[in-house]
Amino acid sequence: MTPAKTKHPRAAAIEVARQMCAALKPCCEPDRLIVAGSLRRRRDEVGDIEIVYVSKTVQVPDGLFDLVTRQAVDQMLDHLLQTHALARRVSVIGRTAWGQKNKLATHVATGIGVDFFATTEEAWFNYLVCRTGPAESNTRLASTAQDRGWKWNPYGPGFTDARGEIVPVKSERDVFELLGLDYLEPWER
Repeated sequence: MTPAKTKHPRAAAIEVARQMCAALKPCCEPDRLIVAGSLRRRRDEVGDIEIVYVSKTVQVPDGLFDLVTRQAVDQMLDHLLQTHALARRVSVIGRTAWGQKNKLATHVATGIGVDFFATTEEAWFNYLVCRTGPAESNTRLASTAQDRGWKWNPYGPGFTDARGEIVPVKSERDVFELLGLDYLEPWER
């Protein structure tokens, strides 16, 4: 049996989310940093904080003469790790998830999990709907797409239609309405 996930009061999670967003905002593309998950759905208690973003890129020295392109958010998250504001979260099987797209951390002072999800401009709205959840809403979207002969690509730019062509998503509302579903605000999902 899996142990119950620790829940945290909304107010404490909001304060941590504010701190994280304040640190990351200068590193993100305009209007491409948002708190998703259960906080966005206005739950009284949350298991973790989910932050979705599109990072700016920066050029940093690599040796004496070379420059490499890095994600600005990655540099800030490295700083937050080094200063012990964050720690990499260890799973129940003793592993961490700290890749290019998904980084699972713990806010050291509070013990609240903070999940960072990088995406692209093209996939922004699909990814935002997916990361806002909940799982039941995502299952409904995927099932409705499948019933139409489509595939929902929650981490991609849109749906794949029955002919194999991409149907782009231009807003959160599109994710629902392209499937013939009524749009639901995050707190209604």
